Amino acid sequence: MILTTFLALTLAAGPATDAGAALVRDGAAHLRDGLAAALATPAREMPVYRSEARAVSNWRSETKDGLLPLSLAWTAWAAPNDPAFVARCVKLNNYWCIKRARWDGEIGGDQEGHTGFATAGQGADAAVSLLRRYYGEYGRRSALAIVRRWAPAECGAPVAARALAPAGRASPARAATPALAALAPQGIGRTLRARFLASHGRGGAPRRIARAPRPVAGNALRVQPWSALARMQGRPRQPVRIVRAAPLPTIAAGIGETARPSAAIEPGRVLDGGRLAAEAAALPTLAAAPVSALPPALRPPAPFCGSDEIRIQNYAARIAGSVGVKPGDDLGLFTPDGHATERLAPVLLAMSSVELGALRASPALVAAAIARAEAERAASRQAQAAP
Repeated sequence: MILTTFLALTLAAGPATDAGAALVRDGAAHLRDGLAAALATPAREMPVYRSEARAVSNWRSETKDGLLPLSLAWTAWAAPNDPAFVARCVKLNNYWCIKRARWDGEIGGDQEGHTGFATAGQGADAAVSLLRRYYGEYGRRSALAIVRRWAPAECGAPVAARALAPAGRASPARAATPALAALAPQGIGRTLRARFLASHGRGGAPRRIARAPRPVAGNALRVQPWSALARMQGRPRQPVRIVRAAPLPTIAAGIGETARPSAAIEPGRVLDGGRLAAEAAALPTLAAAPVSALPPALRPPAPFCGSDEIRIQNYAARIAGSVGVKPGDDLGLFTPDGHATERLAPVLLAMSSVELGALRASPALVAAAIARAEAERAASRQAQAAP
């Protein structure tokens, strides 16, 4: 019944019905095109490295998709300013703080040599490739061996402490080195700096030297005739008795320290500009010569690396703990034929958490990088096996 009625009305309307249907179709087509344009993903701009900001231009969008926890990652993405918990390597799309080595996707780097990647995925690819190289080519298979190369100490070995002399025994005097003899011909204690420090206190203030009171002409105080001082003034003072030491026997001659004649200091000779210039020219050039070429007395002391060693030990413990081994044990990241094991992903996640602090790489980012590395390796092997 309804179909019959609709057919009758259509026939009665005639050409007007076709025009209305055409308008409806055109409106639907325009609406579909508008929705498609609104929902279409905008084309991504090519990322660039900005040296003034020390960051890659797209680091915020990469943070939203590649880091955990999501609350901090989305905060870093939406914040107008850089949050304090964002590490410098996050702004480089380099979640493992890898140094520059012409990696795939490398578009810049900071002053410390850390690489700026175009995407976070390319940074993860570089981390997988670098760990494979450490494990296979360099033979660094334990967490401690990897960290000592991945994040080495920034100072030299600790300086060995000098052994203290036993109580009651004087330490033997060491002979002056040639460099020390050239710097201080009259001894280190007679240099201008030593004499200044001996005569001045902290801050350069001159030391106060106790002097004997000056004699006063006459008696400053009135002496009463019944006082003891008046009675003592009438008695002659006894001369001071001089006690002479017994002469030393011949067997003890030479044991005591011989007195050295003190040479008079000539201010004109000390401040002679020509003499100082000649002595300075005879010394080695400290700025041009390497440290190893300098005499031991002129070499700068090696800094103490205690804090760096603690950092390395903690870093290695985090990596080894992620797979349940000790820092000195083999991590087992790759098989003998080069395939990645299930231990590679947790090690990469632990390393990123140490490098980034509050943030860490997501498991999906790491798994995708490992899958790409395995596929690329399989394709290269097939290409080599093909005739």
